[in-house]
Amino acid sequence: MTAARRSTTSRALFGALVVVAGINLAVFAVERLLVLPLRVPSASMQPALQRGDRILVRRTHESPRQIGNRLDRGDVLVFRAPHDSEPLTVKRVIGLPGETIEAHEGLIAIDDDTTLVERWLPDSERERGSAAAESVEIPRTTLDEDEVYVLGDNRDQSIDSRTYGPVTLDRVVGSVLYRFWPLDRTGTVDWQ
Repeated sequence: MTAARRSTTSRALFGALVVVAGINLAVFAVERLLVLPLRVPSASMQPALQRGDRILVRRTHESPRQIGNRLDRGDVLVFRAPHDSEPLTVKRVIGLPGETIEAHEGLIAIDDDTTLVERWLPDSERERGSAAAESVEIPRTTLDEDEVYVLGDNRDQSIDSRTYGPVTLDRVVGSVLYRFWPLDRTGTVDWQ
């Protein structure tokens, strides 16, 4: 091989390495700054999200106060688990910062006078007397301005705020943006 050919091959190889490094850097930056791909770790959010679904999480870089101001009841959050079984947890916001929440026999009351209608749950899960509804007993809890109360949609299979208490907003990683796997259920999900 001639010196000119070796030089051309070396430049081409170097150029390919620069392109690969640039792509890896771009993927790393997007993942760290904008979105996080995540595999749903449990069946606690069925039927909305199945165990093993792949989702994109819109990362938040806001302060806990800013997060609290933009949250809506029914949002699905990803947060650092306050327990050790999973590093990241996916749950639905039921109680917002500053609210008082309690539930008896599956009826969730917000601030003493509002009975929560959970449109995101199938009718069979909302009906009084169902296993899911009966599993929802929440003692009267007043949330601080930096806390939310979260529940899994699959109530009798979920470890959530009923177990570990309210979640502080500084633990929030982001909110569910898009499901990209399995292919037959890709797309945004109407949480409400």
